[in-house]
Amino acid sequence: MQFSSFLPLWLLLGCAAASVFAWRRSLVDRPPLRKWLAHGLRLLGVVCLVLALCRPYWLSRSDDLHVIYLVDVSESVDPGAMRTAAGEIEQAARSLRGSDRASVLSFAAKLTPSDPTTLRKLADEADRGTADATVRDSTRLAEALLGSRLVFDAGMARRLVVFSDGAPTSSGVADAIKTLEQEGVDVRFRRIDGLKRPEAAIVALEPMTRVAYRGEVVRMRLRLRANEAMNATARILHGGVSVASTPVKLEAGKETAVTLDVAMTATGESRWEAELQPEKDWFPVNNKVATTITVKGEPRLLVLHRDEKQMRPLARALKKQGIELELRGERGLPDTMAEMLAFDAVVLADVPATAMNLRQMELLKRYVSDFGGGLAMLGSEDSFGLGGYYRTPVEEALPLTSRYEKEKQKPSLAMALVIDKSGSMSGERIALARASAKAAAELLGAQDQIAVIGFDSAPQVILNMTSAADKGTVLNAIDSLEAGGGTDAYPAMVKGKELLQNSVAKVKHMIVLSDGETPDYDFPGLVRDMRSQGMTVSSVCLGEGGATELMKMIAQEGGGRYYETSEAANLPQIFTKETMQASRSAIKEDLYATVVTGDHPMLSGYEKSQLPYVLGYVMTQPKPSANLLLAAETGDPLLAVCRYGLGTGLCWTSDLTEKWGGEWLGWGNGGAFWAQVFRGIVRKEQSAGLAASGSVDRETWLVNITRRDEQDRPVDRVKWDAKAIDANGVDVPAAVRQTGVGRYEASVDLAGRDRVNLSLRDPDHALMKTLGWQRDYPAEYRLDRETDSALAALPEFDPAAVRADMPNTAVYQDIAHWFVYAGFACLIGGIAVRRI
Repeated sequence: MQFSSFLPLWLLLGCAAASVFAWRRSLVDRPPLRKWLAHGLRLLGVVCLVLALCRPYWLSRSDDLHVIYLVDVSESVDPGAMRTAAGEIEQAARSLRGSDRASVLSFAAKLTPSDPTTLRKLADEADRGTADATVRDSTRLAEALLGSRLVFDAGMARRLVVFSDGAPTSSGVADAIKTLEQEGVDVRFRRIDGLKRPEAAIVALEPMTRVAYRGEVVRMRLRLRANEAMNATARILHGGVSVASTPVKLEAGKETAVTLDVAMTATGESRWEAELQPEKDWFPVNNKVATTITVKGEPRLLVLHRDEKQMRPLARALKKQGIELELRGERGLPDTMAEMLAFDAVVLADVPATAMNLRQMELLKRYVSDFGGGLAMLGSEDSFGLGGYYRTPVEEALPLTSRYEKEKQKPSLAMALVIDKSGSMSGERIALARASAKAAAELLGAQDQIAVIGFDSAPQVILNMTSAADKGTVLNAIDSLEAGGGTDAYPAMVKGKELLQNSVAKVKHMIVLSDGETPDYDFPGLVRDMRSQGMTVSSVCLGEGGATELMKMIAQEGGGRYYETSEAANLPQIFTKETMQASRSAIKEDLYATVVTGDHPMLSGYEKSQLPYVLGYVMTQPKPSANLLLAAETGDPLLAVCRYGLGTGLCWTSDLTEKWGGEWLGWGNGGAFWAQVFRGIVRKEQSAGLAASGSVDRETWLVNITRRDEQDRPVDRVKWDAKAIDANGVDVPAAVRQTGVGRYEASVDLAGRDRVNLSLRDPDHALMKTLGWQRDYPAEYRLDRETDSALAALPEFDPAAVRADMPNTAVYQDIAHWFVYAGFACLIGGIAVRRI
C-alpha cells in the first residue's frame, strides 16, 4: 500500500491531544473495559478517516489491452494496401478480449480518427483520383506517433501498431519511438505496399557547375527512377523551350542516370528545367525539377517595343560590341523576379504603361532598387507621360519626370472628364477614379482648363471649367466625387459638351469613364456633333460589365482613343497617358543638335565629339537626383542617368529607330557609344571576397556567408543590407547574424512560398551577391526513399496474435473509500459499546 500524500497525518497530533483530554474529563460511568474499548474504537475511526485523506492505493497488475492502429494513407501508399490494413485490423479485433479496447487512426499530413470502413472508402477515392491530395501529399509520421499517445486509456497495457510503407517525409521518427517506449508503449511495425501504379520521377537535376560563361557547354545529370520498367524521354527546357532531349529506358526499382549537354546562351541567373515524359505515369508533379546557373559573359538586355523589328538595327550594332539584346513585344515584361534577374538591364523602348500591370511595375522597380538591375526608357509616343508613366513605380526609378513646363505657344487645352459614379463604382474604383482625375489635372499647363462631371442616374457638375493653374480648387473639387445611384452617361456627356463649347481653348477633349451599361440614346449623333465642332472624345471601359461596343463607338466617332481594362488600378496610367496625348505638347519633332551637358564615364571619349542630331524627342523634366548628360539645343533633356537604390535608371528622350534616331544609327561610332552607355547601367554583382551558399532546414532558408578582404583576412561586423522577395513580388523578412570570425548566417522564412530571391549587400565595400531558391516537389512523390531505420528495427506485427508478448501492466487502484468505511464502522462501534 502507498499513499498519494502524507500531509493529512499532521491531523493525528490533534486527535491524540483531544483523545487524552476526553479520557481525563469523561463523565461516562461504564466498566473500565467497555470504556477503554469505546475510546479505542473512536480513536481508530478517526485514524482511518485521516488515512483516507492521504489517498491510499494498491499497486496491482492488469492484462487488459488498448491497441491503437496507426494507418498511413499518404500518396505513396497503394490503395490496395489500405484495404489490406483494414482487413488485418478487423482480423486482429477477433483476437481481443471483451475487456480490451482498440482505436484506429489514419495519418498523412495530419492525424485523423478512422475505422476500417473509412479506410476502404479512402482507398476507393484514391483509385478514382478524387482523394484530397493536400492531405495526402506528405507523411508526417513523427507527429502522428506522438499525437497517438493522447488516445490511450489509463490502466491498460498499451500497444501501437504502425501500418506504413516506411518512408516518412518528416524527421524525428526515432526520437518519437524512443519517447513512446519510455512511456511504456509497445510499438510494432507492419510494412504495407507502396504505390503499385506505374510511376516515374526525376530524383535530381545536377549541373556539373553552378557558374558558367556564356557559350560554355554545361553537362547536366538527371537521376531518374520508376517503379516498373518503361520507356521515357528526358529533356532540358530554358524559357519553356526544349533545348536538349534524349530517350531513356527506366528499370523497375533502380535509379537511372542520363546526361545532357546544354550550351549557356544567356547571361545572368539562368533558370533551367528538367522534364521527364514517361509512357506510363500516375503523378505528374514529380516529373519536373529546376535549377539555376549563374552565367557570366556578355551583358544581356531585355528590350520591349510595340514593333520589335524596328529595334533590330540597334540589336545588330550592339551585338558587334558584345552586348546581347532580347527583343520582345509590348507585353513581354516578365511576371517574376527570377525571370527579370536573367537580364542585366531592361529597356522600355516603345511600351505604354497600360501594357503592364501594377505588380509588374512594382517588380521592375524592386529589380532596380533592391537587386541592382538597370532600367532604361527610350522616347516614343508611348513613353514617359505619353505612355501613362506619370507617378508610377517605373517613373520613380528614372531620372526624368513626365511633368514639364508647357510652352506658352503650344495650343491650350480644355478637358472635360465625364466619370461614372454609380453604385458599382463604390470603394476602390471611385477612389482610383479620383486619383486618375487628379493626375490628369496635374499634367495640364497653367493656360489649360479642366472640368469634371460625375454621373449616376443624373449628371452632377463636380467642377466647372476651371483653370488648371488653380490646383487647390481643382483637387478639392475632385475629392468630393462620391459613388451611388444608377448609370446614365448621355446627359453627363451633353453637359460636358456645353462646358467645352463655352471654353476658348484651341484644343477641346473629353474623356468618358464607365463600368456599366447605360440607357440607349443617340450617342452617335452626339459624338458626331461634338466632332464637327472641333472636340475629340476618348473612352475608358472598366470591368467586364461595361458597354464595350458603345464605348468603342464613342472613341471611334469622337476621333479619340479607346481603352479597356478589368483592373481599376490601371486607371491613373490611362488618364495620364490620355491627357498627354490630348495636350499635343509633349513631342518636339525637328532637327535638333545634341549638346554635352554633364560629365560621366558613359561619355568617356565622346566629350568633344560632334554627336549626331536627333529628329525628335519627348519633353520631360529632370529630377533633382538626375545627372543630365546630353540635351537638345533647346535645353530639353536628351540623356540622363541616376542611381536608384542598388541599380541605375537611364532616360533617352529620343528613340533609337529610324523615326527619330536615324542619324545615331547611321553614325559610325553609334554601336560603340550605345554599348558604352548600356554597360554603364547593367547589373554589376561585385562579389569578390563574398561567398554564400544556402541550405533549407524545414521551412527556413539558411544562407552561410563568408566575408574576406583583399588580403584574404576575415571581415567582422559587416552591416549587411539583406532583401528578399518572393515570386509575387512580396517582401520576405531576411535577418543576418554573425556566427564566427568573418562568418555570417542569413535566415529567410520559406513557409507558403515556392520561390525566393535574396540580395546580400555589403554597403561599406560596395559588394553584392544575389541568390535564388525554389521549392522542389513534395518528398512524398519521390521514388528513391528507403524504409526508415527506426521503423525497420521494430518488431513485426502479426494480426493473428495481437495480444502476443504482452506483459501485465501496473494498475494503481484507489482504496481510500475502504478507509472511509472502516472509519465510520469504528466510530459507530465505539458509540454502541459506550451506550448499549
